[in-house]
Amino acid sequence: MTQSTGAPLTAAQWQQTRAGLLQNMAEWTGDIPPRGDLDVREVYRREYFTHTEIKLTYQGEPGERIPAYLLIPRERRGARLPAMFAAHQCACQCDIGKEQVVGKCVDWPDQAYGLELVREGYVVLAPDANKVGERWDPALREQWERCTPNTPEEQGQNRCCTAPGGTWGPIRWKPVFDVMRGIDLLCQHELVDPERIGIIGHSLGADTIAWTMPLEPRIVAAVISGGGLVDLNIRPYWLPYDEILKVIAPRPFFEVTGVHDYANCGSDDPNLTDDQRMEKKRAAHASAQGVYDLLGHPDRLGRFEHDGGHCFPVAGRRAGYDWLNRWLRDG
Repeated sequence: MTQSTGAPLTAAQWQQTRAGLLQNMAEWTGDIPPRGDLDVREVYRREYFTHTEIKLTYQGEPGERIPAYLLIPRERRGARLPAMFAAHQCACQCDIGKEQVVGKCVDWPDQAYGLELVREGYVVLAPDANKVGERWDPALREQWERCTPNTPEEQGQNRCCTAPGGTWGPIRWKPVFDVMRGIDLLCQHELVDPERIGIIGHSLGADTIAWTMPLEPRIVAAVISGGGLVDLNIRPYWLPYDEILKVIAPRPFFEVTGVHDYANCGSDDPNLTDDQRMEKKRAAHASAQGVYDLLGHPDRLGRFEHDGGHCFPVAGRRAGYDWLNRWLRDG
């Protein structure tokens, strides 16, 4: 990696550059509120052959309760276990949220990565994102309603979790804050090794990871699918995608991408070849690889391409789990 002058960039110089990028993010995100007591309350628990499922709530902002599932593997490797924050997709499934992550939605088998990861030996926390599932906002819609973009008004997503006050609304610190609360919970759990906490997410979940991971150093490793937008004209990130990857370095980061996931690849032109369509995405990883190399960890940035669209297929999930196991479970 080189400076604009063409001279090689040193690790110390990169850290100065990184501090500036984080400052840019802080200005984009806004001040993140202080975090108080979690006040965890168990709603119920159910025993399965492979794991225990605990339904619980905990405090987000003062007076706000965040509902979540906590999955604990029945077969345990040691007294302390690796843990995973499982961030769900949107897909306008406003009534579902976290249910798909723990395998309760037969319509979304590719989204049940929380259930699959507890079977890999992780303690898994799967909460509802803001304005989704049990956290629905009656000012936007009824709990059972979905935001299907069939009208000009809904095209603006005025009823979605992306509405003002929602995940992509003007309160940009909200998804970051919510993940931090989940990490607080995992760090305090008696079965969790706080040095082995990862995060996984598809689509909205992937975007949440891109927003959060630079500001949350307790997240050791990540896997995203259907995210990492390279076209800033579609939806704003606080930084270009390659800069986000650089700021995350040298923590392990793995991306699963469908070559026909047009929005996230940067083009929906049907005349492009797969290689042409993936050019921006691959360039972002190549640019970030320079920082991983500079910091002495060239093997901590990975990716998996599949011949599909906006989905998280079996092969992609398996590649992601193997990546997480390498850094969090088996190392």
